[in-house]
Amino acid sequence: MNGVINSDKFTDRFGRSVFSLNKDWRFLKLTQKDGLSSLKAESAELDDDGWERIDLPHTWNAEDGAAGSFEKDEGGECYYRGLGAYRKKLFLSSEKYCGKRIFLEFDGANTVAALFINSRFVGKHEGGFSAFRFDITDYIELDGENLIAVKVNNAPTDYIAPITDQGDFTKMGGIYRDVNLIAAEPLHIDLTDFGSSGIFVTPKNISEESADIEILVRLANDGGHDETVSVTAEIFDADGVTVAHAHDEKIMKAGQKSETVISLLLKNPKLWDGVKSPYLYSALVTVKNDNKTLDGYRQSFGIRTYRMDPKEGFFLNGSYLDLRGVNYHQDSYENGWAMTNPQRERDYKMMLDMGCTSVRMAHYQHDGYEYDLCDRLGLTVWTEIGIVNKMSADDSEAHKLSEGFAENAKTQLTELIRQNYNHPSVIVWGISNELHQMTDEIYDLYTELKAFAKREDETRFTTFADAQFWGRFLELPGEVVGYNRYFGWYKEAGPVEGFGSWLDEYHESKESRPVCVSEYGGGGALSQFKDNINWLEEIDPWGERHYQNYQSEMHEKIWAQFSCRRYLWGKYIWCMFDFASNGRHEGDTVGQNDKGLATRQRVPKDSYYFYKSVWNPSPMVHLTEKGFKRRPRAVPQVKAYSNAEFAELYVNGVTQGKIYRSELDPNYSTVFVWKNIILNEDETNEIVVKGGFSDGTIIEDKAEWVGLQG
Repeated sequence: MNGVINSDKFTDRFGRSVFSLNKDWRFLKLTQKDGLSSLKAESAELDDDGWERIDLPHTWNAEDGAAGSFEKDEGGECYYRGLGAYRKKLFLSSEKYCGKRIFLEFDGANTVAALFINSRFVGKHEGGFSAFRFDITDYIELDGENLIAVKVNNAPTDYIAPITDQGDFTKMGGIYRDVNLIAAEPLHIDLTDFGSSGIFVTPKNISEESADIEILVRLANDGGHDETVSVTAEIFDADGVTVAHAHDEKIMKAGQKSETVISLLLKNPKLWDGVKSPYLYSALVTVKNDNKTLDGYRQSFGIRTYRMDPKEGFFLNGSYLDLRGVNYHQDSYENGWAMTNPQRERDYKMMLDMGCTSVRMAHYQHDGYEYDLCDRLGLTVWTEIGIVNKMSADDSEAHKLSEGFAENAKTQLTELIRQNYNHPSVIVWGISNELHQMTDEIYDLYTELKAFAKREDETRFTTFADAQFWGRFLELPGEVVGYNRYFGWYKEAGPVEGFGSWLDEYHESKESRPVCVSEYGGGGALSQFKDNINWLEEIDPWGERHYQNYQSEMHEKIWAQFSCRRYLWGKYIWCMFDFASNGRHEGDTVGQNDKGLATRQRVPKDSYYFYKSVWNPSPMVHLTEKGFKRRPRAVPQVKAYSNAEFAELYVNGVTQGKIYRSELDPNYSTVFVWKNIILNEDETNEIVVKGGFSDGTIIEDKAEWVGLQG
């Protein structure tokens, strides 16, 4: 294997060096059926020349995780859940690294990752969604070849959430996020603080005139001598101009950790104000001794206030903000969970173009780059830990928690909060999704987790997404609440028209806290259309009949009810994109949940354009059902979504009427419908809709349909 660091990310400032270790790994799936699960993959004596050559990020479930298989594999799922091994050779020179502390940083590996250096066990991380670091200083041999070996296991457990097979998504295994090597001076900003930056910025007493900025810095002295250090914090505005600075002196005992708090006054602060103005500052923290810079890190942050009112909704910096958005899973059709940053940028650009102001990162901690994106784009964030459906694998009524579950849940919550504390986009910490078990033990742990979150971060709210709506589920602790409900899709919820009245009933009589709709929606197959759909008889939520035009009409009716209920502090569609859920076979896909507003290949469905028409003021016109290419010549209705002043339909160049927006039902002010349109039989018909705007601009969209007999 290559013994040279191939780096696509490198920094060397303030006494700290960071190298990307993504290139040139060897990988082998350690399957039981091939007798490989007991292979000593960490052994330096092992010959790995026949292993697969890969670069990180990597997952072994990029294909089988969305294959739609129903045959059980290792781990009891319909895709491979078991062991995989990664190996890489590394040379570090004493000239550069002598006297340094060396850390290996993983941005994410699912689910359990065990690290070995030169055949020696270094440590283990249990949890598939957070960043983590190991101090490997005492395991590395300078001026020699070092073997890094990582065993990753995504087999189900009963103590790491989401436990067993819980959660309607494929749990892809592997080192599916970036890996970096970090070298620092013995006295440094703490790099073993649950994967955090070691720097925590808290704006307080925010007004137009000033803001108090409190910066907590955690330090570690891994050296053999006591040190007196100066810790300096310098705040820069978005143009790189210094706007505040302060410092503190600290005596650091050898082999000890400590922390210091630096307070600064920032005059005339510019606020992080959502998509309208996502203004960011940065704080450069440096640690010096005798004028030598030992360590430094630049931490971005934003200044903002928010509140949620049970009657009036969400307020950012004192002004009402309509929090509307989507649920989003980490998943791409190209490479599953092993996403690249350009892929993430593509996805969030589609959300922004649709008009989102918020995103719920389901159902676990996402890659750090996503939170950075949301900071820069102005999207508010609901982020959560991986407790989905169950806390206990015990199917008896006792629902006893497995040993280690409580501690692992606390660790996941600690990692989530500390790694994302400085992101102004984050507004709520989520503790669970659709919990449907309840005992005293579960309730007590839940109460403990909520209190734990508040001790870690008193500035944000805690929440949960409920799908039970009765008994002690209504009493779970959290300052604000989310409801997952699928009116118009799952029969037990009821027809779509009943959504608003149901919300009013629960809001008025059963829940005094601020409430939102954390999930709603239904499936939509890109290739399926039908006129005059009867929901109860012709929609099969778990089967193949997922007509796309039903999905879009359902969303029209839901939004008409949501848009007039200001008390909802947020509305989150399930979901932005179809995603891998291997056990499903529905609509025109296998191995996927097809409730997305766009396909897994990022092709927008009609429902995407509906929301764009009501959420994004940029001029647009979209003719729906363009994929319904062969249809009865007598078309009951032709529909277009547009925010134009008027829309006019043409069939084969002949106008079918002009409709003015002012004539539409205010609850459906972007939905233009022409009734009883006749196509030429057995011919290709050109369908064109033109939208006219107040500045004289005309935008059109078109399709070709063949009219059939009958």
